[in-house]
Amino acid sequence: MTKLPLYLISAALLAGTVGLAFSASQNDVLPASASNPRDFNTFYAPAYRLPDPATMSSSAASGKELIHSTYKYLGVESGIRAANGRPFVGNKLACTNCHMADGTQPNASPFVVVAQKYAPPGIFNARSNILLDVPNRVNTCMERSLAGEALPRDSQPMKDIVAYFDFLATGLQPGFTFKQVKGQEFPAVALLTRAANPERGKDIYRERCAICHQNSGQGIWLDDQKRYLTPAVWGNDSFGLMSGMGRLATAATMVWGTMPRDKVNILDPSTRMPQQDAWDVAAYLLSNNHPFGERYIQDWTGVGPDGMPNWLRKPASASYDFTMPRSNNGAATDDPSKPPMFTREQHTFGPFQPIEAALKSARNARGFP
Repeated sequence: MTKLPLYLISAALLAGTVGLAFSASQNDVLPASASNPRDFNTFYAPAYRLPDPATMSSSAASGKELIHSTYKYLGVESGIRAANGRPFVGNKLACTNCHMADGTQPNASPFVVVAQKYAPPGIFNARSNILLDVPNRVNTCMERSLAGEALPRDSQPMKDIVAYFDFLATGLQPGFTFKQVKGQEFPAVALLTRAANPERGKDIYRERCAICHQNSGQGIWLDDQKRYLTPAVWGNDSFGLMSGMGRLATAATMVWGTMPRDKVNILDPSTRMPQQDAWDVAAYLLSNNHPFGERYIQDWTGVGPDGMPNWLRKPASASYDFTMPRSNNGAATDDPSKPPMFTREQHTFGPFQPIEAALKSARNARGFP
């Protein structure tokens, strides 16, 4: 039997439930192509293979449990708080609601080589104007996707999550680099030449998605486990607007690559819905309300290591500060005295090509690619 550290046991007791590191995932009912490690290994081969769970340390097992039931252990019902008194998880999501199969499913932003990808000193992130190493990468999700607070780098939960990522990283096969591992992101979709249509997306959602996520968008909550079987996709307990999923271009890739889960076979791309349907469904999700923190209006400020102002790297579908770029007689600028170049609606639903073209022109005018 896997032993849980005291902080996990205490949080579970406060939430009214105690679970072992693998119990909840074993009870979930998923299609074979979305839960069978043999399929995952077939996809990842030859560069990567999921490591043997028997070799997982107790710390890594605790990290896996945290990934699986993040709200249970770090949400408001856990009794655990950040220094500012807020829970570390502000909604009711768990990491695995997006990073599926506890971060092992390909084409679902898996954690399999996160340890190598974000090895010190980390990767520069223009949105936050920091270098993302593994703890910083974890905290971008804690604060944004989970609408909560950053875990202290030296806290036991952070150490356990990092240990789980380190365990997964041992699956990288000899002779390969992490860059050769397939399926590290959600699969790319082509930009629409029109604006995404949330009304059309609503019809598709009710036909294909509501059976799991409900017409209300509030998903299926397992109160005895304090986690979602299928997550809320809008409302206070859904993902934050300031997260990657809060951008249509990201949400569409997630929907196209993984949904509906009982239809998509990771080994057969023909089982995915049409890309335009994914765009419109994602647009419908984002037409509803999501958590947001005003502090994130400061995203993409500052200057990157190469001297490029970060606003020039801002994704076209980041809608919560639609005022950037601003227009100086038709040229993109960050001058706050100038009017926004594009509307919030276009930053939310597209088409995105004009925004991308304006930003590229502004970069080129300043000597950047």
